[in-house]
Amino acid sequence: MSQHQNAEAKTDRVVPMRVIVCGLQRTGTLSMRVALTQLGFSDCYHMHNLLVSPETECPQWVRLIEAHYGGKGTITKADFDRVLGRSQACVDVPAALFGVELAAMYPDAKVVILNRDPESWYYSCLESVITAAQPASPWVRLGMLFCFVFDPATRAFARFGRAMSRLAFRYDHRTEKDKAIAWYTGMYERFRDEIPEARRIEYRIQDGWDPLCAFLDVPVPMVRDGETGRELEMPFPHVNDRETFRKDSEGRRARAMKRARENLLMGVGRLAVVAALGYAGYALWKMRLGRL
Repeated sequence: MSQHQNAEAKTDRVVPMRVIVCGLQRTGTLSMRVALTQLGFSDCYHMHNLLVSPETECPQWVRLIEAHYGGKGTITKADFDRVLGRSQACVDVPAALFGVELAAMYPDAKVVILNRDPESWYYSCLESVITAAQPASPWVRLGMLFCFVFDPATRAFARFGRAMSRLAFRYDHRTEKDKAIAWYTGMYERFRDEIPEARRIEYRIQDGWDPLCAFLDVPVPMVRDGETGRELEMPFPHVNDRETFRKDSEGRRARAMKRARENLLMGVGRLAVVAALGYAGYALWKMRLGRL
């Protein structure tokens, strides 16, 4: 068996992939992630995974994006098992950029088409994701540059963002609204054209538990009322509105700045140690010369 075949024979999949959510950014993906977790689907993969572990996760997705959208190499199921192998579900970009391919690779998984009105989607992205990535304040941009230089996690996520923007999106969200919406609607057309109707459901976060649970064949989650003791339907999660997104982005920038400062100070400390050792070596050499 060849080395390539050996690599193909191995698998990093720990649990079966059960739910593939074809839902792009700002379509209610974090709410869907929370909902799927509450329904018992373990470790639902989301952009949050990259934000938590950028140095581990981002390089894998950069390679997948470059292969699929940039023509640099090929992609196999083993590649997706490597990054999604501990997840029973996935939602949001970058996984949603490969929704059709994932559905083909995991034929037993059910597919949820997570919808949002294109116009509403465009402005939600503009006022959250794009504002965070391209802040108007020069001081914030300067801080981001400082983090890029001194924080490896920031560099890893920046390279991932560049790959998505340059290869997968290929439009400027701020100035090319028509292109952005055409890309968005084109992605959903491809989901519907290439994934069999029997495997998928059209869904919006506002639809709540009933259609989602019926499609996934799981019970609606219940909670016990603290006052009456009665079992009530658990409220459907609605999280990550624009204000929450803004606060979370500010928190991530603050943590990146803290890491960058610590790395800079650590680097300065190492340089001081090297300089001190160099000076000590030079002094010893001079002393030896003096004796001679």
